[in-house]
Amino acid sequence: MVVVGVTPHQGARESRAQGDVAQVTRTVRRYWTAAWLARFKALYAAHEQLMTAWEQAAAPAPAQATTTTTRLQDAYDAWDTALEAIDAERRTQMKSPGLQQPAKKALATLEREWDGLVRHRDYPMISLDNNAAERALRRPVVTRKNAYGSRTDDAARLAATVWTVTATAEMAGLNPLTYLTAYLDACGRNGSKPLTGPDLQRFLPWNASPADLRTWAQPPPPG
Repeated sequence: MVVVGVTPHQGARESRAQGDVAQVTRTVRRYWTAAWLARFKALYAAHEQLMTAWEQAAAPAPAQATTTTTRLQDAYDAWDTALEAIDAERRTQMKSPGLQQPAKKALATLEREWDGLVRHRDYPMISLDNNAAERALRRPVVTRKNAYGSRTDDAARLAATVWTVTATAEMAGLNPLTYLTAYLDACGRNGSKPLTGPDLQRFLPWNASPADLRTWAQPPPPG
């Protein structure tokens, strides 16, 4: 196609120029993405450090109390540094007049979720993402598919209750089969009736004794 007023040689130069501009745009996008991924990688590393230090400081050995306190403060400092780097950069880029739409959308999402992200400093035990929850849902979803659904409302509620109990046990480091077997054995000794009061409270992982937790963390005996 010949454009009026533009020679083929000029058109070729303009085509090359447009290609060069497009390549620059792609390069800028790759750099922008890589830079933000690096910032979030640093934030994830800082959160992992903070979560570990927080867990250690929650119940330190007497001889390590000072060390764990210092380690926790260092972890808070690392988290603050990583978060401040993200905050400063997002504020600067949001003011940029040439910011492209995909970048604007990403920064708008970050702005919308910012308060929740900041709260992880106060609750370091909470993961930065929901990957663990997504993985935990896979087994119930696959089981429901293989069983062709729960079929009744009561069955669905029962399944939800069982999966909630087993997921809670796993989060506490317990073996679900060993844990449920111990509970059902106790129900059997209770006249085949559900436990109530202190007998039931004993099976809540946050109330259980260290001895029970160690026992319930073991795999069930063979046979």
